[in-house]
Amino acid sequence: MAAIAGRPVGRERTLLNTGIVVAAILAAALAAATVDALVHLHLMTNQLAGVGQRLGALDDMSRKLDRLAPMQTTLQRVDGRLVRVRAALAQTNAKLDATNAKLDTTNRHLGSALVRLGATQARLGDMDRQLRGMSADLRGLDRDLRSMRGDIHTMAHKISGSFLFRAVK
Repeated sequence: MAAIAGRPVGRERTLLNTGIVVAAILAAALAAATVDALVHLHLMTNQLAGVGQRLGALDDMSRKLDRLAPMQTTLQRVDGRLVRVRAALAQTNAKLDATNAKLDTTNRHLGSALVRLGATQARLGDMDRQLRGMSADLRGLDRDLRSMRGDIHTMAHKISGSFLFRAVK
């Protein structure tokens, strides 16, 4: 065929070989590009499956969060109540502090009163001992007077009969 067209055969063969090599290189490049594209498509498919699983997990989490929303409202109400209770407790603590201060003052006054009471009790004890001593002395004097009663009666009788005291009557 080459002889008919008027070209040299050696040159056609080189062109043909070059064309085959270029076609082979293009086929190999096309095959490599196809394999690369398929590998990337496979990786993308796997990643999409992972994304799908993650989206499913996020959907589950979203449902759980939807169930937690009413609980959040309840917690906010409870928190508001606790804030009010805390304020009431702060007021109560302030009142208790004032009461404690008054009780401390009262305790100091009572302490000094107890000291004075102790001193008074000591003086009363001294006075009681003195009164007991005086009572014993009075009993002794009473015994002495009783023992002297007869003598006094006799002396009084003698005096009344005495001439010195007759005019006094």
